[in-house]
Amino acid sequence: MRGVLKYTAVAGVLLAFPAWTNAADIEKGKARFATLCATCHGASGAGDGPVAAAMPADQKPADLAKGEMKFAVDQVKFAELLKKGGAAVGLSPMMPPQAGLSEADVGDLYAFVQSLHGK
Repeated sequence: MRGVLKYTAVAGVLLAFPAWTNAADIEKGKARFATLCATCHGASGAGDGPVAAAMPADQKPADLAKGEMKFAVDQVKFAELLKKGGAAVGLSPMMPPQAGLSEADVGDLYAFVQSLHGK
């Protein structure tokens, strides 16, 4: 058996997150991050993507490489932020919702973001 799944409810939807991560999860998350997040957060997650320079100071992307996440303090909150978007959780409305992400995509993104700051 590879690992145990953790189940939790977010916005009335049951999500399953693996209790483990591996290099493949991180690589899949990195690829998804490059497509969905790097424009603002930058390739390394430092909040220095090409769009970030034009954003108002109070709406700049978080430096994920430092683990600076105001809302997404755990996997459940991370999933909620991604699926609902920034405005829905009191953060920047510049962060769009990604409601169509699968649970696997969210888990892979979480694994990648955690890898940026050594967690």
